[in-house]
Amino acid sequence: HYRVPALAAPLLLTEPRVRTHCFETAGHFGPKWVGIFSRNGWAFSPKYAPVAPTFGTLRPWVLESGSALRPGPPPAADSEQKLAELEEIKSFPRTFVTNASAFYWQSPRADWIVLADDKIAQYHVDANPPRAARIDALLSIAAFDATVARWDAKYTYWAARPFQLDPDVKPLFPVPVHPSYPAAHGCVSGAQASVLAAMFPTEAQSFTDMANAAGLSRMWAGIHFRSDIDAGLALGRAVAQRVTDRAHTDGAEAH
Repeated sequence: HYRVPALAAPLLLTEPRVRTHCFETAGHFGPKWVGIFSRNGWAFSPKYAPVAPTFGTLRPWVLESGSALRPGPPPAADSEQKLAELEEIKSFPRTFVTNASAFYWQSPRADWIVLADDKIAQYHVDANPPRAARIDALLSIAAFDATVARWDAKYTYWAARPFQLDPDVKPLFPVPVHPSYPAAHGCVSGAQASVLAAMFPTEAQSFTDMANAAGLSRMWAGIHFRSDIDAGLALGRAVAQRVTDRAHTDGAEAH
């Protein structure tokens, strides 16, 4: 007899292995956007609406609100720090290896749920279906709350992308149509890697290194500043801490 953890129950109703991401439980990306389309140097063509500008207003699973862990503001566009970070991007020596890493983390192959399922099989957790489902549930909850949190911050600060501050920056692939700070890849990777580290502690360092690589790959591609990545990773890890703290109280670990 296994007790289904409270955090997993809503997701277990959708699929036995919780293959559905939490985005689908929200059903939408927030209320219709009726605001401006540019601010603080961030601007795209009027035909491109900003992606999910109200997602940060959705109700998270564990956080009190999207703003509960909001990071402080990014460095000002004309600050010494931001100019140094811009120069770091422009002078970065791209290689086949760094480009390959950037494209990997940009691709659908870089899926933390797939990695989790590999580990579930490797450690034979699949012999205990409720426990396996719990891992996927916690990953999905962390990803959803991290997304709400970072979208709250993105549309609080409206930070410009590197190429918007200097046209000499040539991104490796198309730039997402939402503000730069904090980095989305860093945030979701920090969140899900930290949950995996809690679930499989003997591989914690490996998951941490992978999240760092996922974050840095966005700087190598000219998509993000280093401060975007650092803030994203820190925010994701803070979200994961809230999720795993909550999981420790759900009673499932005793079964």
